[in-house]
Amino acid sequence: MIQLDVSKKDFNMQSSDKLSLEDAIKLVEKYSLKDNEVVTAVTIEDETYLIERLTELMPYDINELGNPRLIVKNNYEIAFEALEDSNGYIELITGKINEIVALYNSNQTEDANIVFTDLIDLIDLFIQLISKVHKTVKSYNQDFFKNNDTIRDLEIHLLSILKALIPAKEKNDIIMLCDLLEYELADNLAQWKIKAIPLLLKSKVE
Repeated sequence: MIQLDVSKKDFNMQSSDKLSLEDAIKLVEKYSLKDNEVVTAVTIEDETYLIERLTELMPYDINELGNPRLIVKNNYEIAFEALEDSNGYIELITGKINEIVALYNSNQTEDANIVFTDLIDLIDLFIQLISKVHKTVKSYNQDFFKNNDTIRDLEIHLLSILKALIPAKEKNDIIMLCDLLEYELADNLAQWKIKAIPLLLKSKVE
């Protein structure tokens, strides 16, 4: 992680010249950072804000913000931060599974179908997250994954479960759907938590 104090002097500008926070970030990313680095947060008066929470402050002149400090991270650091959040995704998905099964068992089919749609969206986001993290981590430490297919196998299995869930849902085969959710999907997610995520964390190069 790199921290950069930003002032108009850094851009050879007069203090009276207009330079918004948004433009300052763009200039830093374009001219001062490596290709794999981005500004992820900004510190303003000892308060640190993630970039996505700074929408309202982006048009402000950096002088008004007291010459903010930009926090810069590379894609490797970002990947491991995302990896630490992935257990939260798994817990959220597992909670949805339990909710759907309980609703189907109580014959609350409409409510179960609504939660099922949320579940599919969450799984899709989880797959995108893990695939991106795995690709980034592997690019920095290829040898670590050379003879280990744990992540690839779990991803293939997860996709095959998804492929089976959709037709079961379309046929309204509640017994098959609940079995796939409660046993196949829940077990796959448990394996991500027990095997895959610790494996990815272990691969980190300091």
